[in-house]
Amino acid sequence: MLTKFAERLFSDEDDQRRAKMLLGTQLMGILLVTAIICYSMIMTPDHPESIWQGSIAVLAFCLSFLFLRLGKLNTASWLIVIVGWGIFTLDLGFVAGISGVSILGQILMLLFTGLTINGVSAIVLTLLTIGVNFIIMQAELSGLIPNLATIPPGEARWFIQTIYAILAAYFIWLSDLVIRKTISRSRETADHYRALFDRTNDGVVIVDLNWNIISANSRAMDMVGYQEVEMIGIHVKELIQPEDAKSLFDIREQMLNGKNHPNFEETLIRKDKSQFPVEFSLTLVHDAKGRPQHIQAIIRDVTERKEYEQQLQHQALHDPLTNLPNRILFENRYQLAHSSEDTNQSLVAVLFVDLDNFKTINDGFGHAVGDQVLMKLGDRMQSSLRESDTVARLGGDEFVIILEDIHNKEDVRKIARKIQQNISQPMMFDGQQIHVTASIGINISEKSKLSETDLLRTSDSAMYQVKEDGKNDFRFYDTAPRKEDLPSTKN
Repeated sequence: MLTKFAERLFSDEDDQRRAKMLLGTQLMGILLVTAIICYSMIMTPDHPESIWQGSIAVLAFCLSFLFLRLGKLNTASWLIVIVGWGIFTLDLGFVAGISGVSILGQILMLLFTGLTINGVSAIVLTLLTIGVNFIIMQAELSGLIPNLATIPPGEARWFIQTIYAILAAYFIWLSDLVIRKTISRSRETADHYRALFDRTNDGVVIVDLNWNIISANSRAMDMVGYQEVEMIGIHVKELIQPEDAKSLFDIREQMLNGKNHPNFEETLIRKDKSQFPVEFSLTLVHDAKGRPQHIQAIIRDVTERKEYEQQLQHQALHDPLTNLPNRILFENRYQLAHSSEDTNQSLVAVLFVDLDNFKTINDGFGHAVGDQVLMKLGDRMQSSLRESDTVARLGGDEFVIILEDIHNKEDVRKIARKIQQNISQPMMFDGQQIHVTASIGINISEKSKLSETDLLRTSDSAMYQVKEDGKNDFRFYDTAPRKEDLPSTKN
């Protein structure tokens, strides 16, 4: 019942604990004080102070219960403290009731204050009690307080003392029970968190506000290759790129200022100095009073995702048969060369390569052999070039090559001749020899003037001129018309 009541009113664990103790004290207090009132009316009618004191106490318990139901926990607690402390102090000072009972009551109120409100309130009330009791003692010694009749030794005094002792014992037992349950739940929560902390597939690292590692789960340690004794206490900058370490304190200031820091990607450095990509998620953790305590970092290894993304990107930009760059990647690289701001005199050349009579290979040997021939020729063209050059398959039996940073036309001529020689080398498939030739059209431009010429179109035009002239050759694009293309001068 106490648990359901407290949970219904208070979500904070500390308030819930205090509410349980307060409610238990209210219920037991009403029962025991009512018993004292009834007993006093019958057994000690010459001491009516017990009746009106008890009545005030019952009223205070009832009002405290109402305040608790309204969610006013501190008001409900302070009401019992003020009324209870006042009754016991007045009884001590002016009624001089049962010897020792009032002192016991004052001690009971101090315990109640400390456990249901806070320790500071209990200290303040203790100092007040010491001061008031000293004043009462001086008043008694000086004769200012009359020597009133006390309840004589007997069953009545024993009964009241017993009731007070039971109330104190019950309150302490209830406090101990609630506290132990709270600690037990906290341990269970800590165990659940520890299980999640240790068994999650993501790495979890807790760092202080200066980015020193306080704790790390086994997954995080496996990621970076450190043992626990090695990892605890090291600075996060030892695990990331040096250029990224500068932003750590900017991130911390943003989080301390209440800004949520979005997930971000980072490259971590393992103990063996190898590197791998991760995704970070940071959370600033506060204590019960809202003060920032530490930062929790969830680390996810995204190596597989990065590899998959790279694979998708590669598939989008490369020919699936030859694995050479496709038209999209070729155009991207051509545009990069096209947009260059270099003002030097280096040259850029585009070679348009078309295989001669390739249809006869597909028709005579089948498309499977034709595909193998294309893959082989793609490798041969790639091996004829520098790493900085690009050879792409546009589709079918058409290839295009970009040569950057060349110095003269003769360099291009040598490369074109080498490509043709490599392509024309015989190939054996299923015991049959296949011989392929290629027609190559070429155009060149200075890098600084590349925007003035469409090298792809003009080299394509030069390639068709090679085809018309008999194939298996290369030709540079010439803007001057050939003699056979000139109009006739005959009359």
